[in-house]
Amino acid sequence: MRKKFKKQIIPFILLGILTLTITMPHTIAEDETIQIVCTNSSLADFTSNIILDNASIDYIMPAGVCPAHFDTSPSDVSKIVNADIIISLGWEPWLESLLNKSGNSDYTEIKCMGLGEWNIPTGAIAYVEKITEGLKTAIPTQEASIQENADAYLTAINDKAEELQNQIETLGLIDRKIVSMEWQKDYLEWIGLNVTHYYPPPEGLSVQDELDVINAASQKDVAAVVDNLQSGTKFGARVASESGISHVIFSNFPGAIPNTDTYLEMITYNTDQLVNGITSFDFTSEKTREMQSQLDSIELQRNTFGVTTIIAIILCGVLFMMYKKK
Repeated sequence: MRKKFKKQIIPFILLGILTLTITMPHTIAEDETIQIVCTNSSLADFTSNIILDNASIDYIMPAGVCPAHFDTSPSDVSKIVNADIIISLGWEPWLESLLNKSGNSDYTEIKCMGLGEWNIPTGAIAYVEKITEGLKTAIPTQEASIQENADAYLTAINDKAEELQNQIETLGLIDRKIVSMEWQKDYLEWIGLNVTHYYPPPEGLSVQDELDVINAASQKDVAAVVDNLQSGTKFGARVASESGISHVIFSNFPGAIPNTDTYLEMITYNTDQLVNGITSFDFTSEKTREMQSQLDSIELQRNTFGVTTIIAIILCGVLFMMYKKK
């Protein structure tokens, strides 16, 4: 009877253990290498500055690709099979399918949803704070070091932000007029530029929309059109060519352009490109004005010579007539 009871109770014990295993939150041992997968290079760079020890950080979407046009591959599935933590924007249309294919259900996901543009330092700070809180919850054994690293990184972001804004102000570029791709508008306004017109991804533009952008770029004192690399640059190049202004290309993700492997390097690169574009426009405009001034001077001299010649001919004629009358 006792043996029979034991046989009957064992399945319930096993079921209870299995249930607890499934419902227990995913925990990470203190000395375990934490596998973190981010959906893009911006999130990966933020994360790499927040957690420095016992962590392997990878990202799925290539830095030069538009998120809306990204197609996953089998190699992307392999990245998240053993992921302990997945950090996403929360709206990637391809992520859920990727997770289902991986078969990984034992992970913590940190969603950075609704935090706005990360290319603005104030926006980047919001992402860093969100990831920091998520990592502290997922890895409580590293809570102190995670917060310490995050604080140091936030200071670095604020220092870089001040440096870039001072650069624009020192060069006298505040309120310079710019036409911009929509996804770079906020950064340009944050740094002190005047965005007179902006446009969505080029594939969605009608012929009239394109004409409106070209017309806006042709207005007086507009110095450049700023394109977003990941959404395509051919349209911006055409606008710049037809309007006679500079074409500046920004990146939205670290690593898409050489020497922009980090977020701070990326926004430094973008700002330098902006400065170079406006400076080039001003130089070209000055040379054009100088050439126009020279042409005007030559035209004036030619006209003066012509008038003088006509007067001389008339005087010669008058003198000749007077001589004949004598």
